[in-house]
Parts: sequence; structure tokens; C-alpha cells
Amino acid sequence: MCRLGKLLPPAVGGSQWERPRGSASKKGKDSGSFGSGCWPLGVIPGVYAGGVKTVEVRVLAFHKPRGVVVSRRSQGGEPTLFALLPEPFRHWYAVGRLDKDSQGLILLCNQAPVAQHLMDPGVLAKRYLVTVRGLPAGEMLERLRQGGIPLGPRQTRPMEVRRLGKAPRGGTRLEVVLHEGMNRQIRRLFFAFGHRVRRLVRVAVGTVNLGDLPPGGWRELSPGEVEELLAAAGWIGCSRRSRRGVRPKQRGP
Repeated sequence: MCRLGKLLPPAVGGSQWERPRGSASKKGKDSGSFGSGCWPLGVIPGVYAGGVKTVEVRVLAFHKPRGVVVSRRSQGGEPTLFALLPEPFRHWYAVGRLDKDSQGLILLCNQAPVAQHLMDPGVLAKRYLVTVRGLPAGEMLERLRQGGIPLGPRQTRPMEVRRLGKAPRGGTRLEVVLHEGMNRQIRRLFFAFGHRVRRLVRVAVGTVNLGDLPPGGWRELSPGEVEELLAAAGWIGCSRRSRRGVRPKQRGP
């Protein structure tokens, strides 16, 4: 786990939220402000009237089984992800979703602003192993790579698609990397081109891999892994306007 400057304005739990004054450098210049982009190491833009406060950032990796919904409330008696978690983690925030028929890696975070940032489109790439019916043509895969395909009110971003080989019963195995999170995006796209998805497993989110976690299994990320994830997401070292500042710090004994 690591600690970050508490960046919550009053609307989400902060109080006496002030603009930081920065700190004087050796040349006598102000080292940071909300509009200055990235901050020097150790400078936190979240400052209270009583001084800087820090909060822990903790992240959990969970292997969502197929048939489980990512919701706090069951709909129609379906098992929920949060019901499968140990009690101390049930109030944490899921970083994105996976549909009921898919399985794989879900990250959960104890800080809502961090979880929301990690969900923003383009912040973290998500890698999937996908099995579809039939043999998708090369032209179709190239169309997916280019993006710009209408999907509801939006168009898809470019994605990475790699053919891995044949699957049993006349299917095809592929690796797909998304840089956005539209609802059931992979299933809807392949279905639109005439190839129903038979199996979909998310195997990585940003710098975190599913590894050998079994379905229903979980593990908490180490402080180093959390810091690496936040750095990849553009959180560490930047001001609130340009992706919020953070000072990583391991929790003391």
C-alpha cells in the first residue's frame, strides 16, 4: 500500500480545502501550483488549513468467476462479487466491471477518487483472452485495430488484436487489448461481425496480471505494485488538474 496527499474536496469528504502555496526552490521560485502540471517529488497539492494529511491507497486483485455480477446488490438471486469478498474489503470500490458471462481480473481500491481515475478511458490498458466461433477474417481484425466503429452513441477507439490460433469446435483464440471500457464491447463487436464470443477472460489491467489466481481468489497488491500501478495511470507526481499529485510512502510497522 502507499499513502497519497488527501485530495478530497468537501463534496467527497474533505474540509477546509485550500490551494497549496508550493515551496520555495533554491532559486527562490515557487515549486508548484495547481496549474503548473507535474509536481516535484514529495510535494502534495492537497493541503488542509491544518497542514498536509495522508491516506492509505490499497488495491486488491480479484479473479471474478463466470456467473458472478459486479454489483453490491444481487439481481434475481445472482451471486455478487462483493458477497464473495472477505468482510474487510466489501466496502472497497471496483475499478470497472466485467459482465456476468465473463471472468478474470477485477481491481478494487479503498479510495473512491483513485478508483474513479483508474476507470477513466485511456488510463489503463486491459488485456483479454477471447475465444470466438468461426474464423475472423484478417480484414475484420484490421477494422477493429483501426477503431471508429459505431457502438451505440459512441465510436470505438483503436484496439490491439492478435490471433493466437485455433480453438476446439471450430473456434479462434485471440488476444485483445482495450483502451476504453464500453459495455460488453468485445462481445458486441465480434457479434456485429458474425462471430459470437464463447469465452472471455481478462488477464491484465495496466501493470497488474491475473497470474495464477484461481476463480474466486484474491490477493492484495504490495506497496511497490500499487506505486507502479498509480505511476502507469499517471497519478503519481502530477497536480490535481493534470492527474492529481501523490507522494508514495510505505506504511510503517
